[in-house]
Amino acid sequence: MIAPERETRMDLERRIEELEIRISHQEYTLQSQGDELLHLQQANIRLTRQMQELVKRVQALADQSGDSDAANEPPPPHY
Repeated sequence: MIAPERETRMDLERRIEELEIRISHQEYTLQSQGDELLHLQQANIRLTRQMQELVKRVQALADQSGDSDAANEPPPPHY
């Protein structure tokens, strides 16, 4: 039979080992999430820049198309 103080020490060592394993997994998960967040932030910045460029292009095309003439026309009569 194992002495009570010996069993307690073994339990403590087992619990510490389990905690170390959990911490290791949490550190890995946290690092993975940080890496993914960085990639998503970079993609967001890139997509925002592309959207801003597209807005500029659409505005330039609208300015060139002569839409201003259509805006000056009176509305059609109502029936």
